[in-house]
Amino acid sequence: MTSRRSATANDSKRRFSDPGGRAFRIADYPFYRIARVNNLYAGCLDRALKPRGMDQPRWRVLMILSEHNPSAMGLIAEMAVMKLPTVVKLVRRMVAEGLVRSSPRARDRRVSDVTITAAGRRGLVVVKRAASVVYAHAAENLGDTQLAALNATLRQIEIGLQGIKVAKRRSVARGKRS
Repeated sequence: MTSRRSATANDSKRRFSDPGGRAFRIADYPFYRIARVNNLYAGCLDRALKPRGMDQPRWRVLMILSEHNPSAMGLIAEMAVMKLPTVVKLVRRMVAEGLVRSSPRARDRRVSDVTITAAGRRGLVVVKRAASVVYAHAAENLGDTQLAALNATLRQIEIGLQGIKVAKRRSVARGKRS
């Protein structure tokens, strides 16, 4: 009985966030909130990075390489949420700046591995501090439990949206066989 009651309560709240519902309110739409928060965060991060000679795309690549070094350009593109041609151009610029190195993978020369350099690591230390200040302001009203719940919720939404991509690919594949 309790689960039925909570499901009904969730459904009544959801009617304000479902764009197909009559009672829809933009302020209750989670993707509106996500877009607003992302836009605000991006603006604050840009202002923090620019005086340090950095921008968000390069920062993302360096952050990824700080955890996954070396990385294939395809993995960087996926993790940085960028298109592969954009990453290829960006990495070329970063190589010219001395922040990273790029070389063909020994076992598969079609794959280029990107490695952070000592200069890239030094630059990353500086921009991590700046990004940390932005993060501290963004998360100042949230506790660890709330942040963990937020990340878990966003992961569930991501899984749901990835399900649409998988279903579409399967549909396209079935259509090609017919």
